[in-house]
Amino acid sequence: MDRALKVITLELKRKKFIKDIIFSLTGLTVLSFFSYLLIKTLQEAEFSVVPMTFLQLVPYIILVICSFSLTQEFANKTDKVVFTGIFTRNEIVFSKLISFLTTSLICYVWYQLLNWIAGGVKLELLLVNLITFLIYSFTLGSFILLVSIVSSNFIVTGIVTYVLYFDLILAIFKQVLESDRSEEVKQFIVNLPFYIANTGFSIGSYTAKETIIMLMCGSLFLTLACVIINRKNM
Repeated sequence: MDRALKVITLELKRKKFIKDIIFSLTGLTVLSFFSYLLIKTLQEAEFSVVPMTFLQLVPYIILVICSFSLTQEFANKTDKVVFTGIFTRNEIVFSKLISFLTTSLICYVWYQLLNWIAGGVKLELLLVNLITFLIYSFTLGSFILLVSIVSSNFIVTGIVTYVLYFDLILAIFKQVLESDRSEEVKQFIVNLPFYIANTGFSIGSYTAKETIIMLMCGSLFLTLACVIINRKNM
């Protein structure tokens, strides 16, 4: 039990962990306020635009923080120390994942705080939104860990994850779904974690089917990450 607790808190005890997250969230909040003011100067806008804009920006914070978490060990040449210490390689990977979930949890609390300020908190959605944040960070975080271990590079990890999960691929998927392609192709796309992740997160919930797909893919990514890190020479 004591060892498990140490693994859970290992990454959270790092210097600047919470500070960096709060700093990032503050920056996103300011950006969301500017978006609100800009929209208001052009047309009528409700203050609810602020938490809505913030929610759309959260994935980018998670992308950057998660991509940097493990690759910094390789960049700083501390990977040998980290992965050959008292904790097993699997425990280090899990500690990184726990830090991703913690980051997501902090983002969730911040988002709900903005919702409260905007007067838009819906009690019946609190748990749904929380589960969505955690599922998203688990699946995306596991994928990022996998790419980080394979590439050992922050830029490569960030680009690969961005290309497969964010704007460009979503635009391509949207074009295909609106085209006259076969239903089989469309069903294949809507069941991909690359499509589900951000489309579901942007509306604050996943369906039961999407939840199962996300958790299964996240578990697969995490398993592959653990297998590869245990075979990697340090």
